[in-house]
Amino acid sequence: MPLAIRRYAQHFTAEEQSDSGFAWPPGGPEVWGEKCCGLACLRMILDHYGLHVPSQRQLLREGLELGAYTSNGWIHQGLVEIAGLHGLSGAAAPYTSTAQLQSLAEAGIPSIVSCTFRFPEDGSKGGHLVVFCGETVKGGGRYATFADPSRWGAHHTELPAERFWASWTGRAVSLWPQDWPASRIADDVGPDIASLLRISLRSEAIPVGET
Repeated sequence: MPLAIRRYAQHFTAEEQSDSGFAWPPGGPEVWGEKCCGLACLRMILDHYGLHVPSQRQLLREGLELGAYTSNGWIHQGLVEIAGLHGLSGAAAPYTSTAQLQSLAEAGIPSIVSCTFRFPEDGSKGGHLVVFCGETVKGGGRYATFADPSRWGAHHTELPAERFWASWTGRAVSLWPQDWPASRIADDVGPDIASLLRISLRSEAIPVGET
């Protein structure tokens, strides 16, 4: 069964936009609402693990202070660092197979994947972030389930797996609670994926960098 992930929207509500106590970066809430897919995904994963979910404004402030955002979007390792402020460990890593992310989902670990908005099948790669919840088989076909923080994502939660993965860059951010023993993760995902995440039985996870 795919993971049940509660969707959080990346766009700021009218109440959030009118908060005079928050110093919006240049462009204001309308511009930044288009850029906060990664932060909304992080909020989904915090919620999934039952951890405190801070406001998106707080995460935006922390992310900018950490230098986690560039003109090309959110630095994946930067998202890991923001997550670390809120009780999560993780890794930003290149994957060689969609089956690796499926194994993580089956172990209860969702991943933020880099894909293209609305999942076109035109050769586009990346530019948007969603939470991958796992694959399922229906009517003889494989479907990928996901939580997409965009407005389009409010009405779309699954697609044929082939279409979903067509715009994937091969990069993902996988996150889990800091109090999970390394042995638990290694046992659940196997040695190959644990090595990819740089998890060993001798230490806690050490995130792998990505820009």
